[in-house]
Amino acid sequence: MSVDRYGTPGGALVIAIHGAVANRKTWLPLVSQLPAGIEVSCADLPGHGDRRAEPFTLESALVSIDALLREDGSRRAIVAGDSLGGYLALAAAARGNPRIAGVVAGGCSWSMTGWRGALARASDLPPRALEAIVGSTRIEALAAAVLPRFTDAATARAIVAGGLRARARSESLRELEGIDVVALARAIEVPLAIVNGVFDWPTRAQEGAMVRAASDATLVIGRSGHGVGILAPKTFADAIVDVVKRTLR
Repeated sequence: MSVDRYGTPGGALVIAIHGAVANRKTWLPLVSQLPAGIEVSCADLPGHGDRRAEPFTLESALVSIDALLREDGSRRAIVAGDSLGGYLALAAAARGNPRIAGVVAGGCSWSMTGWRGALARASDLPPRALEAIVGSTRIEALAAAVLPRFTDAATARAIVAGGLRARARSESLRELEGIDVVALARAIEVPLAIVNGVFDWPTRAQEGAMVRAASDATLVIGRSGHGVGILAPKTFADAIVDVVKRTLR
């Protein structure tokens, strides 16, 4: 498993989990916004980036997060994730892993249960139909072409070089089926920051319920749509810094 490390070695440790389709390079805008004293560890999830030949499952992703945490021995870490990564961060912390000191979860305030789960699955029908018509290679090429509109050119090149995989979106929606984010928030006993883009509707729908359910949660809103980690990296970085401070109280 390829792991990128940024920031201050030995500082407060952050395990950063990327979203579906993309790869670990999506965290480059974030790491440039973090102050000294924080170390960030990023790796590709199964089915993504260097591991895109592997099948993506919820369990394999959680095993990967646990492996990153164990890589640093007894050190505790903040687990931060955006979109798919946010769901995974919540799920990992809800299991009570003692190595997790805090959570920053972006773009994941929407349960995959009941009618919400059905709507999420329905949202995947147009992309799957397009893939059937033009093929995943063309979809990935289109994603690569539009990336520079959302981040700087160097970051866009790094993300494209890291590998994009369109089918990972469908796989992640399938694997997240049944996830109740309010129940996960209720089960988390460490400091939690929920970070959303102000325009990220309807994904924000349950952010208030999550804050109320959690024992120690804050809500942070950035000026972006879905993908606040890359679109509003300073907002996401500030949320990480806040959780680091809260774990040191």
